[in-house]
Amino acid sequence: MPDISERVQEVRRLRMWTQARLAKEAGVSPTTVSGIETGKIGRPHFGTIGKLALALGVEPEELLSWRETVEQQGPALLSLGWARGVEEGEFERGLEGASLESLDSLSRELDAEQERLQRLYREFPEASQQGRFIKRQIREVAGQSGSVKTSAMVRRNQNDAKRTDEYARDTDSKDQSRNTGLRDETP
Repeated sequence: MPDISERVQEVRRLRMWTQARLAKEAGVSPTTVSGIETGKIGRPHFGTIGKLALALGVEPEELLSWRETVEQQGPALLSLGWARGVEEGEFERGLEGASLESLDSLSRELDAEQERLQRLYREFPEASQQGRFIKRQIREVAGQSGSVKTSAMVRRNQNDAKRTDEYARDTDSKDQSRNTGLRDETP
C-alpha cells in the first residue's frame, strides 16, 4: 500500500516536476519535499500536506495512504489520486461499490488527466524517454477511464431495470385493486 512519500513522489513525477519545482509551487522548502519523499518526515503537518496537494492539483486526502483515508473518512472516495495509486484489483473493487455520481466524477477526472497527458506528450520527442513514459501513462489512464465508463453504464442499466420493475409492480398493484372492485359476483 503506497504511503505519503510514495504518493507525493508519484504525483510529482506524473506532472514531470522536480522536487525544487514542487517546493516552489507549494511554498515549502526543497528539504521538506525531499524529507517527505524519502520518508525522513513520516508524518508531515497537515498544513504542509495541504500546500503540496494544492500545488499538485489533488485533494490532501489523496496524498495520505489509502488505508488512512478509508479509516478517517468512511466509504472510499473515488478520485484521480486514488485511481492512480491503487493496484488493478483494488481499483475494480472500488468501482463495484461506488455510486453512479462517484463513477461519473472519476470519469471526468480521468478524461481531463488523459487530455493533460496528451498535451504534455506533444512537448517531447516521440522516441525520448519522457515521451515513452508519458505514453505509458496515457495508456493506463485510458484503460482506467474505459473501466469506469463501463461500470457507470452497468450501474445505469441496473438503475433503469430497477425503476422498470418498480413501475411494473406499481402498475400491477393498481390493476389488481381496480379489478377487485369490478368483479362480477353473480352465481
